[in-house]
Amino acid sequence: MVEAIRFARERQIPFFGICLGLQCSVIEFSRNVCGITDADSSEFNPDTPNRVIYKLRDLLGVDQLGGTMRLGKYECLLAPHSFALQAYGTREVSERHRHRYEVNKEYLPQLTSHGLRVTGTTPTGSSSR
Repeated sequence: MVEAIRFARERQIPFFGICLGLQCSVIEFSRNVCGITDADSSEFNPDTPNRVIYKLRDLLGVDQLGGTMRLGKYECLLAPHSFALQAYGTREVSERHRHRYEVNKEYLPQLTSHGLRVTGTTPTGSSSR
């Protein structure tokens, strides 16, 4: 999946990457654009030194999987001049979530300085409701 994403990024082929696709996109970008060669998800490799994707902060220390997802509707604020804003036609949307992992915000300055655009965030900036 990461190699398919690299192929698409290098050839500027658009693709719709949500959930695992988004996570793999961030891993691919971290490795091949930012030079973090061991970037990974703590879901795939719990011992990775560069967890660009990791368990939701609300779930840290929770190892049982049943009933531990971020589920339901969450507000999302879209960035100006983004394709997402163009597609939705409004700045604030509600997105359905069903996942346990997120982008590690500690890496965002490095990722964005290399060209990654984050075009949808929670209005509060936190991972909690």
